[in-house]
Amino acid sequence: MRTNFKLRNGAKVNTILIDLRYGRNIRVRCTTALIIKKGSEKYWNAKRCRIKQPNDIYNADEINKKLKNYESDIEEIIENLENKNILTQFNCDEAIKKLLNPNVQSEIETDISKSNNVLTYFDWYLTFYASKISPHSKKPLTSGTIKTYRNCKVYFEKYLKSKKIKDFYFENFDKEFYYDFIDYGYSNGYTRNYVGSMIQKLKTIISSAYDNGNHKNIEFKQRYFSKLTEEINHPYLNDKELDSIYSLELNDPYLNDVRDVFLIACNTGLRVGDLTTFLKEPKLINLKGRDYIFLKQQKTGNEVYIPLNSMVQNILKKRDNYFPPYIHQNLLNEEIKRILKRAKITDDFTIIRTVKGIKEREIKPKYKLISMHSARRSFCTNAYNQGMPPHHIMIISGHKSEKVFYNYIKATVQEKATQVAEHSFFK
Repeated sequence: MRTNFKLRNGAKVNTILIDLRYGRNIRVRCTTALIIKKGSEKYWNAKRCRIKQPNDIYNADEINKKLKNYESDIEEIIENLENKNILTQFNCDEAIKKLLNPNVQSEIETDISKSNNVLTYFDWYLTFYASKISPHSKKPLTSGTIKTYRNCKVYFEKYLKSKKIKDFYFENFDKEFYYDFIDYGYSNGYTRNYVGSMIQKLKTIISSAYDNGNHKNIEFKQRYFSKLTEEINHPYLNDKELDSIYSLELNDPYLNDVRDVFLIACNTGLRVGDLTTFLKEPKLINLKGRDYIFLKQQKTGNEVYIPLNSMVQNILKKRDNYFPPYIHQNLLNEEIKRILKRAKITDDFTIIRTVKGIKEREIKPKYKLISMHSARRSFCTNAYNQGMPPHHIMIISGHKSEKVFYNYIKATVQEKATQVAEHSFFK
């Protein structure tokens, strides 16, 4: 860790600032009240964060000595807070404020699990439940879940910054905040579902703090304080389209690997994270003469056995029974579109969704709208269209509720009617 000092040019004098970054969550930027006269900024060494020698600044030695002391004192502050397991943005701000002005009263929180500051409690929640069982999910938070919550925290911090709010407390959540938070998301181009997911995660943090006795604000329980949702008609790939991708001649070994990874995803329903983990160490289980993919799902912790259908079996057969190698999701998403374009999956597709609070129609060639997540959607929809009972599909896909599961079913009204017609009731 290094404490940086920066020179801020002013109209009459230049002020030296503290610019501290520590880890992913700590950022302190404040003035030291140390100044350099105008015209002498040329003597500032930005790399060493000190005044150069020689110079024309009468108290240069005194300033350099203070900067050195501040640097060591701040390192000690960080170390002490970390050793006491109370290193938060709030506590760091308070301790450095006290360092710069000993006459100022600081209010360092000794038990951050009881903090009423939303961002402070947010940090504690993610750190604590990374290894402890969460009362909401009944298990420790997975790395993927922690990542989505960190994204929410960053989003919330941006909102606070836009409103010039430094500290936000649980008592501040009310109807005015709720609708202002939504307006902020819409005005910055976020979709209704994305804004809704931010509200949902904030509600989890508020609820956890409420159960923990940090506050008594029950506004989050009101009906208006709800997650925004809308069903989006995302595209999926039907069996005919998957066959055209499988039959496509690809001379490039890398594109061939990408194609095979994507098709395996389309025929197993695995989440992207589970699939990439599996491909690093593929493991098949043989039950009664049939091979199954076996793994423990990262999100749910459930063990799942997925039988290999004919397309996956043929992919393995042409690869001498080896699975394709692990490829990062971002690279997969980029190359899949090229492959689908070559497979002539180019018809226009219209997506309707709410952006900036307004319903918008977006028309693009279908291949441009396909990603690795489309594979899971394709699996669920194709299995449903072929008559597989929803609860059987959910065993493989890992969906816990039918409500969420049916969001993945992108069959048309006609396809659903055809599937219903196959029921014995209509025979």
